[in-house]
Order: sequence, then C-alpha cells, then structure tokens
Amino acid sequence: MKKTPISLIEIGGSHDECLLTQMHAIRAAGHEILLITTPNVSERNPAFSEYVQEVFLVDIDTTSRKSLVRELRKKLKTAGVKKAVLNTAQGKVIRDLCLKTYFDPVEFVGVIHTTRMFTESFTQKIIHRKIKKYFLLSAFLHGNVTPPKGVSIDYFYPLRFPTTPTIVQKSKKTVVLIGGVEERRKDLTGFIEMVKSVKDKDVHFVFLGKSDTSKAEVVQFLNRIKDAQLEASITTFDHFVSQETFDATLQNAALILPLVHPNTPSADQYFRNQISGAMTVSFGYKIPMLIHEAYQNIEEMHTASFYYTETSFSQVLTDALENHSSKSEEMHQHTPYSLDEQEARYLHFLFGK
Repeated sequence: MKKTPISLIEIGGSHDECLLTQMHAIRAAGHEILLITTPNVSERNPAFSEYVQEVFLVDIDTTSRKSLVRELRKKLKTAGVKKAVLNTAQGKVIRDLCLKTYFDPVEFVGVIHTTRMFTESFTQKIIHRKIKKYFLLSAFLHGNVTPPKGVSIDYFYPLRFPTTPTIVQKSKKTVVLIGGVEERRKDLTGFIEMVKSVKDKDVHFVFLGKSDTSKAEVVQFLNRIKDAQLEASITTFDHFVSQETFDATLQNAALILPLVHPNTPSADQYFRNQISGAMTVSFGYKIPMLIHEAYQNIEEMHTASFYYTETSFSQVLTDALENHSSKSEEMHQHTPYSLDEQEARYLHFLFGK
C-alpha cells in the first residue's frame, strides 16, 4: 500500500538549511514529499530535486494572507497530506493556516527556531491549538524550556548539507563565520580587536553569507576593517552566497567562529533562546568551533569546541589550528553528531505518538 505524502512547508523565506536532513529522513522512511515553499527557496536549493516528488510554489510578496492560506489548505487537501512539517512554525500566515485547518485531518508538526515563541508570543499560543509537537534544534534548549501544556517537544540537528566536488586543500588557515556581517548576531567590535591580535599569524577570516552594504552597520564595519588595515585578513560577500561557494569554502576551512560573546547583542540572540546556525554547520561538516569560554556549560558543543576569551584568543587560535584535525576526528566519532543518529531521532518523534 502506497504511503501518503509528507509535506514540508517553508514559506518564511529562510531556514531552508534545515530541510535537507528532513527530506533525506522522510524519503528513507518510504514517503514521498510535497515541498511547499517560495520561488527563492526553491531556486537556491537545486539539491532538493533529488528528494522531492512535487514542489508547490507560493508568492508571499504578492498574495494576500487570506488567499495564501486558502491556497495552502486546498493544496494539502488535494494532495492527500495527513502530516505536514512547518519548518518555520511561527507568524501570522501559519497562525491563520492553523485556524483554517483546525478541524482538518492533517497533523502539523512544527520546527521552532527560538524558544521565545513558547513564552512571549500570543500568536504562538493560537498556533499551539493545532500544533501539538515541535522540534527544537538543540539538546541544550530542549533541556532548558518548559513547553505549554499539551505540547510535546524534542530536538534534532539538521546536519545534511549539499556537497559539490571540490579540491580540499586545508593548507590555508581559514576561519569561517557563518552568515554575513550583522551586529545583532555577531560581536563585530570584539572581532576587530581579535583579528588585530592575530594579524601576524596569516589567518584568513570569511563571513560566509551576504553582508548587505545598504545597511549602515555593514558599511561602518567595512570602514573599520580598512582603517585597521585588515582587508587582507577578512573576506565578505555583498551578494547571496551560492551552495557551491558555501560548500567549497567550508571544505577548505579549518575552524568555525560563531562570534557570540557575553554582554553584547549577540548574547541576546544566542545561546539563551536559540542556537547559532554555526553550531549545526560545525556538527555537519565536522569542523571545530572557536567558542567563548562563557558557554562551556553547553555540553552538546564540548566535543566540537576550543574555548577562548578575548585576551586568550591569539594563543587558543594557534592551538586550534595545530589541533583542528584531531578535534575533527573526535567529532566524526561522536555519535550525537552522526547523520544517521539525528535522522533516526527526527523520524522517531515525527511518526511517534
């Protein structure tokens, strides 16, 4: 008997890095996949075509919320979907979809990217009426949040990323910062001082994401790099980074730097209510991280991390560059960082009672 399709829904325009792990797991369980997403997400993820039987595109920019919800509900019904995963389970469209389908037989399972949704969002309280199961993306967050009454939570790491054939030459001392220049997510002031302290070590830092030069904070940061004569040490991109560039850069990188520091805007963003995407990239690619020692209490990152303070950064970086290969091997042997382990965990919660 043919299994009913599972729908993956990502209409928020982001968090598509979480989808490939889910697709591989669902296909391994023998289900077909209906992907409901935006043209932008579809276009920048050609690897999805290997897993998805049907893609249903919605235009969130030109379609009214009422029409969009009606369109989504109709598609789920006509496709015979009984279970759908909302990859970004928040916002007004998702709220309205949950209300509209409240009596429909389709079960929604959500992915939550910040635990604030459980404590600070009235919209989310309405969404909880339909969604009774949520995934988090961190064991640490899972152990430190109390879900609303009647709601179950678990976690998985989205560790599967598209890979392209590339020549791996880790001779260059490359440290990658996942994402673009953004003060809210990264301690840019601390970073400038840290790079100054290692200027003589021939280390190259790459912001692996779009740094939007229409934003004043990005222009200011680039000017500070120039004033400090650090242009040769730091690479940024003023455009969307392709999968090929993303993968090739990481394949040739020695370390990942989340650049989250206490008592800065980055600490308000991470690791209290959400986990930096740098963590799952690190776990997936088995590339060790440089983490501020203030976060040594987060056990899930221990096997992957070298810990520093702003004053010890130079010496810790030297040690990390010398020992990143052995640390990477430890990560390969660490069961929680295993693709099979995480995809089995995902399926157990998705299909469990």
